[in-house]
Amino acid sequence: MITYISNLSRKINDFLNFKNSLGIKYSAPRSHLKSLDCYNLSHDNETTLTKSLVEGWAEYYAGRSVTRDRSWASPIREFGRYLNITGDNEAYILDERFRTQRYQAEVYLLTEEEIQMFFKECDRFVLRYSGWPSHRYVLPALYRFLYCCGARCMEARGLKCTQVHLDQGYIDILGGKALRDRRLYLCDELIKYLKEYDAKINTVFPDREHFFPGGYGGMYSSSAISSNFRNIWLSAGLKRDGKVKSRAYDFRHHFACANIMRWSEEGKDIHAMLPYLMRYMGHSSLESTYYYIHLIPDYFSQYRTLTASSAYVIPEVDAYEV
Repeated sequence: MITYISNLSRKINDFLNFKNSLGIKYSAPRSHLKSLDCYNLSHDNETTLTKSLVEGWAEYYAGRSVTRDRSWASPIREFGRYLNITGDNEAYILDERFRTQRYQAEVYLLTEEEIQMFFKECDRFVLRYSGWPSHRYVLPALYRFLYCCGARCMEARGLKCTQVHLDQGYIDILGGKALRDRRLYLCDELIKYLKEYDAKINTVFPDREHFFPGGYGGMYSSSAISSNFRNIWLSAGLKRDGKVKSRAYDFRHHFACANIMRWSEEGKDIHAMLPYLMRYMGHSSLESTYYYIHLIPDYFSQYRTLTASSAYVIPEVDAYEV
């Protein structure tokens, strides 16, 4: 549970309660509001959203960002509008200089060597980690879950302990993209690993709600998944430049392509197997699953046959998927 402590704390909580009353979870923006709250406390500790506070925080936050994404600006802008509507006419609404910039991230196909180097360094990296003690358990387990199951990052972040059934060998993904629920069956090796992880993280957060908790015990933040992945990747000596921009989400791409390639090598009918991959990954249709066939044309001989009838339906990667 995130606690707000500046003079804006009551108004932030009222705003979140308002969102919740409309049936909106509003989970991810809580960390952005927490950042604003901490910034306010360490500066003038204003009782409303002044222009100097909001723009000062926005400049500070933008300077820390490693991408052009400005999705963090939206909840702050909404907060200002909410305060205006509820009678706080002094509240400043963040202007369009900080509007959300949509961008299309390029897919990077991880190699097996890069994956092995990443996890080897990940296990060392967390032992040197000077932040939250829970991270030494959470990070290696969370990234292995993404790698082994091809789940979306937000699905890993939102995964609750009540959805994890390791004794039965499966995990339920509830309320996924477009509210599609699905069940992920796990391999024995991952089950054993997650059981050991669960026992360790229980020593830090014995009553936790989320299976992969953040530093405060609540939901793990999306920015932490991205920044820690980048730090581990670079610490492992792996290439990252203008052409190579690997992300934690690329574990999902690797999962799909690795399965398609394995089926090809085993001589299986990939057209017949794609519906299984579609269901496991939580795609709404085969069109989204066919996308991965177009990522790996150099890896198997059936490419031309497989794509001949589907070239017109291959979609862009949804912004939600990035």
